[in-house]
Amino acid sequence: MDIEKIKKMGEEDVIEALLGQTEVPTKTVVIPRLGIPIKLKALTGKQISKIRKDNTHSEKMKGSKLEKDVFDDENFNAEIIEKATVSPNWNNPKLKDALKVSNGKEVIKRRLLAGEMDNLIEQIFDLSGYNDEAEEIDEIKNS
Repeated sequence: MDIEKIKKMGEEDVIEALLGQTEVPTKTVVIPRLGIPIKLKALTGKQISKIRKDNTHSEKMKGSKLEKDVFDDENFNAEIIEKATVSPNWNNPKLKDALKVSNGKEVIKRRLLAGEMDNLIEQIFDLSGYNDEAEEIDEIKNS
């Protein structure tokens, strides 16, 4: 990151940077237990929101006509991993047939341990900018 260049950016420079071509960040991580690389990509806020919505459903509360929203955390995590994975293809027919499952989310839930899934989720959210902190220019300069 070129601090001097950033400090000298005017409004037009910022607009041009926002309009320019941007690549989706990717990263390859290894699952040591399985000895396999997994290439991940960032997800947009819209994609994550849709996955969150798809994994939330209403359930009637016992002894009441009221409903509450229930969030399926395991399915959410598996779907985030599935959508953010560039390779391998979790929906590969060979994998699904061998594990006797119908989709990539089920492959992920069957093959990855909870901690491995959590690590991948953390990596995906990092790539997606969730753990980035906007820094003031003076703070960047002092690093």
